[in-house]
Amino acid sequence: MSYKFLSTINFFEVQKVQELLEKNGLISKIEAPYHFNVTAGWFDPFCNNNERNVFVLEKDFERAKKILENNF
Repeated sequence: MSYKFLSTINFFEVQKVQELLEKNGLISKIEAPYHFNVTAGWFDPFCNNNERNVFVLEKDFERAKKILENNF
């Protein structure tokens, strides 16, 4: 399965976005882009480490994009 980047969201929106996509039968994957840097102890103190990247299956990308556009 190949995933495609959909959007960057705030950590506090993760639950809502995942529920919205699941409700519509879409599989998503959430990644924390700064996780490894924070764990290693080196990251820019001005970075917004509460961001999360949302990925969906390539075949579902257009549908997921429309769902997010209509709900945010």
